[in-house]
Amino acid sequence: MSDKLIKLKAITPVGVLFDGEAKSFIVKTRGENGEFAVLADHIPMTAAVGTGTLVVNLPNGEERRTTLFDGYCVVHDNSAVIIVEAGEKPEDIDFARAEEAKKRAEERLRGGEGIDKNRAEQALYRSIARLELYKNK
Repeated sequence: MSDKLIKLKAITPVGVLFDGEAKSFIVKTRGENGEFAVLADHIPMTAAVGTGTLVVNLPNGEERRTTLFDGYCVVHDNSAVIIVEAGEKPEDIDFARAEEAKKRAEERLRGGEGIDKNRAEQALYRSIARLELYKNK
């Protein structure tokens, strides 16, 4: 792996999730958006970001993780910006609340008719992303 770094900024409308240099980063999302990794000298790209996790590999060998909820990633000239509707750092996650949200979403999905299936699935994906991030902190 090269010693080159990529400048990364991940932001939401209410704050900054990450702002610094990285060896690489991985966006792991569920569903049709899938997963992608970016290293220094990556070709320019714009990609949709779904609900999932951002894994940042720091120059010192450490790893930082945060949740991402729907947005875009733009990569150009060893710089990347991820703009998402929302996101959370591990220390901001309330595990019990995320567990309850997951249970409610699963119950709604089992309920059948009269529910907004897409909304219930998104709630489920968000709670799973929070729980996974919390467990891997």
